[in-house]
Amino acid sequence: MNEPTAQAQAADAPAFSPVSDREAELGESPVWREEDGAIWWVDVEGRQLLRSESAGPGQGRTRAWATPEMAGFVQLHASGRPLVGMGTGLFLFDEAAGRFDRLAGVEAPGRRCNDACVDAAGRLWFGTMDLENLRPDGALYVMGPDAAPRRVAEGFRTINGLAWDAARERLFVSDSHPTVQTLWTLRFEGGEVRERSVFARFDALPGRPDGAAMDAEGHLWIAGVGGSELCRFAPDGRLVGRLPTPMTHPTKPAFVGPRLDRMALTSRRGPGGGGRLALRAPAPGLLGAPVPRWRGAAG
Repeated sequence: MNEPTAQAQAADAPAFSPVSDREAELGESPVWREEDGAIWWVDVEGRQLLRSESAGPGQGRTRAWATPEMAGFVQLHASGRPLVGMGTGLFLFDEAAGRFDRLAGVEAPGRRCNDACVDAAGRLWFGTMDLENLRPDGALYVMGPDAAPRRVAEGFRTINGLAWDAARERLFVSDSHPTVQTLWTLRFEGGEVRERSVFARFDALPGRPDGAAMDAEGHLWIAGVGGSELCRFAPDGRLVGRLPTPMTHPTKPAFVGPRLDRMALTSRRGPGGGGRLALRAPAPGLLGAPVPRWRGAAG
């Protein structure tokens, strides 16, 4: 697919349409579950885990479960069970029982989990941040099948933008705090950070770097929270597309559907359908990269 100009991509792109019949205070972390065609997501400030139908007569129908702590993200275990990052650690959700089973603790007083992704090896990468979003004491963790989180980087304010680039074996991570607004790539060797490079800065863009997703061509799509747009970056860091959104505070995109040819988007409550899960119709030639699941022993 040829790289479109930012203006052409914006003009030709199908619009996002809010679909969920529930509205979140701060929607985040959409993830597709192919077994039942559901999109799982969280309401951070409303303390809810949500499950929305993505197609058919029930599209948009959403169930919600109150979380025992503030939930920052949801990913999937290999079994399909939702894995939710909260204030004191990670929890597996039993949908039939409506129960959150504590899986692993994170010793981070005054902090909570925020964003996460899973790499090609099935390891979970997740970040923590200060509850008041004032101190640079956020950290990046990795968790393998032993369900023992290990801190690998620190010094973040509002850690976000976690996405795994399988083709280049690198992790994307951003800090969306207004004083930072930077997106990096991290490479690892022997489980330690070997290289941390600035990939892009958002100072000149209308939004700050929030949640992200990879497409099948290795491009990174990242929400410009506060800027009413998604940004698309080529693997070398060039900004090659800007896609407007109807809500002012988009938070995280995800590719969904059996072919990963649709895009889901969460957002903060506000005008333009903010707070409701939104879906975008397929765009010619655009597919998402498959999202791995955490390969832990639990579940």
